Amino acid sequence: MSTSLTPLQAEAAFWMVLVFALMLGIGIETNWGRQMQWPVPEVVETPPAFAKPVLAEPFRLAPPDEFTNITQRPLFIVTRRPTPAAPPPEPPKPRMQKGQFVLTGTILVAEGKFAFLLEKAGNRSRVVAEGKEINGILVKEVAKERVVLSQFDDTEDLILKSNTPPPRPPATAGVVPGAPGGAGPAPAAPGGAAAPGAPAAIPGAPAAKPPPARTPALPSAWPPRQ
Repeated sequence: MSTSLTPLQAEAAFWMVLVFALMLGIGIETNWGRQMQWPVPEVVETPPAFAKPVLAEPFRLAPPDEFTNITQRPLFIVTRRPTPAAPPPEPPKPRMQKGQFVLTGTILVAEGKFAFLLEKAGNRSRVVAEGKEINGILVKEVAKERVVLSQFDDTEDLILKSNTPPPRPPATAGVVPGAPGGAGPAPAAPGGAAAPGAPAAIPGAPAAKPPPARTPALPSAWPPRQ
């Protein structure tokens, strides 16, 4: 009797072995049903009731009167004394305005000393005695050719400008003043002596040449016409 399986039987045997192996693996994994977990019923938990916290009052600064002690005794100063206030700056001192006047003359008499000033602003002549004021400026001193003005601890000297020409330089010895070219020998007196009052000749200086003699005019050969 033949024991060979038909293809249909072989296929059925294969599927049976596969199903058996699958069931065996599931049984081993679940410890044959002992590790099967059924749906756990949902447990509703009621949260505990918490007491509502009491909010603190909003932050506010203390009144300024409470910080008076800190102001009077600073914490970051060794002496615990406030820094003294700085003194106010000194106002600018007024200054004397110079150049207002021009000195044109002075008079020194027994009755007093007077200065003649020309005010530049209005081109006016002013006469002021020594010790008097003009435009708030004190005439402190009046001299012959000088006047001192004073104001606000400051002074100004006014010098009298004169138009006197400078002195002429002295004439060079041995030169006759007014001679052409500024040179020429001194006139000599008869006998070779120098004329009185004439400058002496400079020793070692070259003698000047005498002027050429003038030729007398000859009478004309033709008589004058009548």
